[in-house]
Amino acid sequence: EIDHLLSTTDPDEIRCVTIEGTGERAFSAGADVTGFADTEPADVLRATPTYETVAEFPRPVVAKIEGYCLGGGHELALACDMRIATEGSTFGQPEIGLGLIPGGGATQRLTRLVGAARAKELVFRGHQIDAATAADWGMINRAVPGDELDDAVEEVVSDIVNGPPVGLEVAKKVMNEGADADLDAALTLERQGFSILMGTDDVAEGTAAFREDRDPEFEGR
Repeated sequence: EIDHLLSTTDPDEIRCVTIEGTGERAFSAGADVTGFADTEPADVLRATPTYETVAEFPRPVVAKIEGYCLGGGHELALACDMRIATEGSTFGQPEIGLGLIPGGGATQRLTRLVGAARAKELVFRGHQIDAATAADWGMINRAVPGDELDDAVEEVVSDIVNGPPVGLEVAKKVMNEGADADLDAALTLERQGFSILMGTDDVAEGTAAFREDRDPEFEGR
């Protein structure tokens, strides 16, 4: 559903995406393991593009996490650009207990996010960690009390929505692609992105707003 929604959405019509679970118990507790015996390899391949679609969507994607965030659900959160969770949330990759490894990107995205040692501890041991540990590791952006989650997410989304759409799109693309490149290549991507943005109306508007001591009104041009 997420893959279809984002694939059929015009990025020019929106400025930010939030993904959240339903209810207070879980963002996503992962797959239903009782059906694994009947799973065909093709089913796994069809599921994988969802994570890529989220990661590559041109607009910032924010995961709003409350409760369990495990397995494939955790991998979905990892594909997002930012993650904000309640203090009572729990994170982990339990697949090893089934004789499996994560199949939605955790072996790679988690390693890039928190480092190999911590990523391997979660994957090899299958243990769960709390939100405070996840925040300390840099796995999530912040952990907040449950009654403050809506406001914390809204604050982040508001900043993004009021920001320059083209600038945010270029920033996401440069940072994502640069993470997989060597430093020289990544810095070249950054310089190219900077140069492209210098000719946009949004930069002219941002400069004028700064000079006139007012809030900018970015239009995505």
